[in-house]
Amino acid sequence: MNKVLENIFREVEALPEEEQQRIVRVLEEEVQKVKSEAPAPSGRWARFAERMHREAPMQGKSEAFLKKVREFRDNFDMRIKSAD
Repeated sequence: MNKVLENIFREVEALPEEEQQRIVRVLEEEVQKVKSEAPAPSGRWARFAERMHREAPMQGKSEAFLKKVREFRDNFDMRIKSAD
């Protein structure tokens, strides 16, 4: 299958830019259609993982989020402080 796709992409690459963009749009639509028609994952955690993948809540925010988590982790101290 990979060889077939590679050959098709080579042929598409030889086309004018407008035709390439049209083909890409059609491919994206077909992929989205197949994804939306796929059976829903069974199981609570599988559905949760699918939802997180679909919604991508951390997209573009992961570095800032990691920085905040690391700061919290580094400053977190559960020891009881004396009242001296």
